[in-house]
Amino acid sequence: MKRILVSFIFSLLFISCKASKPLAYEKDFSFVYSYSISTPTPYDHYVHVSLDVDLKNLPVGQNHLDLKMPVWTPGSYLVREFARHVEGFSAETDGAWLVTKKLNKNTWRVSTNGKRKLKVSYKVYANELSVRTSHIDASHAYLNGASVFMYIPQLQNEAFKVKVNLHDSFSKVSVPLPAVAKNTFVAENYDLLVDSFFEIGNQEELQFKYEGVTHKIANYSLVPLTYNKSEILESYEKIVKASHSVFGGKHPCTDYLFLVHHLPQIGGGLEHLNGTTCQTSAEVYADAKRLKGFWGLIAHEYFHLWNVKRLRPEALGPFDYETENYSNMLWVSEGFTAFYQDDILRKAGIITPEEYLSTLNSDINNIENTPGNKVQSVAESSLDAWVKFYRPNENSNNTTISYYTKGAVLAAALNAIIIDKTAGKKSLDNVMADLYQTYYLENGRGFSDEEFRLACEKTAGTDLKSFFQKHIFGTETIPYVEIYKNIGIDISTKSNDPSIPAIGAQLRNALVIRVDRGGSFYEGGINTDDLILKIEGKDFDLKPGSITEGKKAGDKVQVTVLRRGQQVTLDIVLKANAYMQYMLSPNSQASELEKIKLNKFLNIK
Repeated sequence: MKRILVSFIFSLLFISCKASKPLAYEKDFSFVYSYSISTPTPYDHYVHVSLDVDLKNLPVGQNHLDLKMPVWTPGSYLVREFARHVEGFSAETDGAWLVTKKLNKNTWRVSTNGKRKLKVSYKVYANELSVRTSHIDASHAYLNGASVFMYIPQLQNEAFKVKVNLHDSFSKVSVPLPAVAKNTFVAENYDLLVDSFFEIGNQEELQFKYEGVTHKIANYSLVPLTYNKSEILESYEKIVKASHSVFGGKHPCTDYLFLVHHLPQIGGGLEHLNGTTCQTSAEVYADAKRLKGFWGLIAHEYFHLWNVKRLRPEALGPFDYETENYSNMLWVSEGFTAFYQDDILRKAGIITPEEYLSTLNSDINNIENTPGNKVQSVAESSLDAWVKFYRPNENSNNTTISYYTKGAVLAAALNAIIIDKTAGKKSLDNVMADLYQTYYLENGRGFSDEEFRLACEKTAGTDLKSFFQKHIFGTETIPYVEIYKNIGIDISTKSNDPSIPAIGAQLRNALVIRVDRGGSFYEGGINTDDLILKIEGKDFDLKPGSITEGKKAGDKVQVTVLRRGQQVTLDIVLKANAYMQYMLSPNSQASELEKIKLNKFLNIK
């Protein structure tokens, strides 16, 4: 869906990165919104926000103004209630205070008394360092747009100017928005402002150019980072090049910003139109295995530059920031991106074909040994992200499946099917490139479920309706052996010795934290939060293996637990370990055609 913005036409998430070049056109904007943000005492975790508003575009005679704070941020499908951190809302005009009233959880009303210009002020408490929220302390200020900036519903398509007032201890601002003056930036509408982040502090900045596009890396860390800068930049550039190769054509950006937070026990990433925030540890560069994991994160978030931020399901835009925005295609938006993070690393030569195949192997084993895979389809998992994925509980493993992991497995399967049906001439890359060309570049809109399937069918040259019904909108097991044998990959399965029992549960010391549907504890009546006291009348030694030691499937074991203050003794019939192991390996007897297909799948030139 297209929107009109001043004299420009933009689509909500399909805004060209050309908007991000350094502005020589401030004169083109009469700013309705002018924000000023500061952190006068950063140790208290507050950002002070003031907003000068010019109401010339509001209807004549309207004597009030409503301002709203988003309840969620794009890319993270959970209502986070950002308004809960707002304090001290006030408004004034011509030196006089205006009457304000909070209408609901995220809406404030200002009585304007017919005035067309006013200043709104408020503070936001920011003490949650994640890629989805904001964090301020003595070392930096990290601000996500949705958690800081209010909006006026009628004026969302107007231009926003943001001036950052630096604290004396901070020296720079890293932000994926164009500058109109020193530490002053512009967003051409509210969607761009929400889609931006601000890193304010003393972060180290690196940069390189690819295809004329400036890529900056802003590194925040409390300890000095030890790495070879040229090697790090080389890996970034390899990932950028490999990602771009999927879609081809002109790179959609003129500038891109990688922001990386380095702190203990943090991780994850969030995509933005012209940048990404990623989190890792400061030690990651010294560990080759962990570093490959970090490059996977970088590849994942960079691929989102196309997939989701421009190429998207129709449900993911225009956004309503006050309520959930449902899509049953997150398995494409996130799952395909999870697939491509490894595919990109393979294209870039950062991981080997063996490592690539090993990751796919692990993903298949993960989903096929999750009981919820037979309960929830991947399309339903996508739709339920708002209420299930971000709110897991002790029963989630039995009832849900990850649209990330299963989406990645489905992407690999579709890739194999396309490669097979086209004798190695085409792949999933062609589907993504065609979708990008058709729906983003040519039509400026999102695609429907059916349009996505038809694009896959067009590239593969075969009907995929049954595959989608069974494995995407249904829960039937993907026919891995049949799919992969045609591209020179053998898949064998191995189940555990049927005589060897398993408890079918996870313990934390003596506390039961998960019971798997159909397992020994599940069928025997053991609950999560039960505390195991005794096994066969003897004190439990905190070793899960001791529960089944000397037993075989079908035997009984007496388990005494403490449940809500009472001791309960249960006779548990031990069941065989139901874990099924899938093992993928190249077929050493593959035909020449199968080798061509396999090389295509493994990105071997």
